[in-house]
Amino acid sequence: MKIIKDLVKKISDFFYSIPRILFINFYKLFTRAKVFNTKRLPRDKSVILAINHTADADSIILLAAIKKKICFIAESENFGNWLTSFFMRKFANCVPVFKEQFSKNVKSFKELFNISKNKNVFFGIFPEGVLNKKNGFKKLQKGAAYFSYKTKLPIIPIYMHNLNRGPDSKKWIWINRITRGILSLIINAFRKVNVFIGEPINPMAETIIEDFKDFTDPGTYKKIIDNINEALEKEFLELESEANDLFGTSKEEDTSGTNLVDDNLVDDGLVDNLTENPKKLNS
Repeated sequence: MKIIKDLVKKISDFFYSIPRILFINFYKLFTRAKVFNTKRLPRDKSVILAINHTADADSIILLAAIKKKICFIAESENFGNWLTSFFMRKFANCVPVFKEQFSKNVKSFKELFNISKNKNVFFGIFPEGVLNKKNGFKKLQKGAAYFSYKTKLPIIPIYMHNLNRGPDSKKWIWINRITRGILSLIINAFRKVNVFIGEPINPMAETIIEDFKDFTDPGTYKKIIDNINEALEKEFLELESEANDLFGTSKEEDTSGTNLVDDNLVDDGLVDNLTENPKKLNS
């Protein structure tokens, strides 16, 4: 019986992925992305990709650039109706997380943890929490670090440079998310986008866990998560510096105001709930 169920699931997954495969391979024809340090991406291990979020279609552009299947974690507002939900699930391969309705995240995170049991899965997370079309970085939220801590998967920062960010989303108030995504794909077609892959951050590395020995201490895991997040912030700044040294600073990537100031981002409520109630995901 289990063999039949596994076979049915594999067949279902194959047909489920056809729209995304066709779409991504079609869009590859229009991309001019150059990927740096590709050897840092493992061939047979699962990892978490932490990506800067500057354009409405950067997830699709990244899928086309690195030619890897990525399961993205996205804000629930992107799944507002059946059309956007279909697009996010079928084409962008996303799983929703909820900022206010935390109980719904239990299902999403269980889905993610079940996926993480596979040997070769890439997860995509935007640690800034929301689109950042201004200079520099938003302060990184702790969702990626927490997920890394819970799954013991390394995080690899991905810095996407020279994307055309498009106008501020607030100016597109009468245009829905799918339309913005399509327009973003169009304005970034044939554009020289540079994708920088950072050094993997191992959540169990000595530099992360330091002298922690008692992992049952309630405060221990919070400190480890903070250390993972700090290492991620540092690596993003180094990738940004590497990109600017090689290509200079374009108009879209003007980072003269680089900062890691805190904002009211999507991860705030989510991660506070997660870190205060870590047992919820194990129930």
